[in-house]
Amino acid sequence: MKKPLHIVYVPGILDNIYHVQSAAVRTWRLYGAHGHCHEMPWRGPESYKLKFQRLLDEIDKHAAQGHTVALVGASAGASAVLNAYVARPNKISGVILICPKINGPETVSKKTYRENPAFQESLELLQINLPKLTTHDKATKILSYISPADGSIPYAGSVIPGVPEKRLPAIRHGYAIVYALTLGAHSFMNFLK
Repeated sequence: MKKPLHIVYVPGILDNIYHVQSAAVRTWRLYGAHGHCHEMPWRGPESYKLKFQRLLDEIDKHAAQGHTVALVGASAGASAVLNAYVARPNKISGVILICPKINGPETVSKKTYRENPAFQESLELLQINLPKLTTHDKATKILSYISPADGSIPYAGSVIPGVPEKRLPAIRHGYAIVYALTLGAHSFMNFLK
């Protein structure tokens, strides 16, 4: 009997509108997956460590129930899901990155970090964790979706050498993420299963 697939989705720094993304994630049941929108949140004074621990707790909960667990992260959320994969590699079947911010933490504005301090901590931790990804991890466990004209995150800030990439037909950052979560979701379901 096939184990249920639970996909934990982490939105980016506009997760204050996560309820819209959460509605899109719930439609993944049409593909036989249970989608869960996990808000960090990026804003606020609470430490990233506590916010990140809640994400790990959610992963552990689904894994303990015998479910297959996969992660999807958009924009800033990509840093959190990659950090979670490094922390729980044996509990996660696959990771999808959507318009991810991966490289160049120094290129993010001070204002963005001031308003979203957990994002800065997550991105800085990711720079330590990226070298821990094996060639096998990058080639078979992670898939990245990139918009050809993102406008918010340059290509150099999104790429991980060795990770397969797919182009999203939507341009601009927000539209590309919405497309990936809705009409484009079918393309990554088989990868995660």
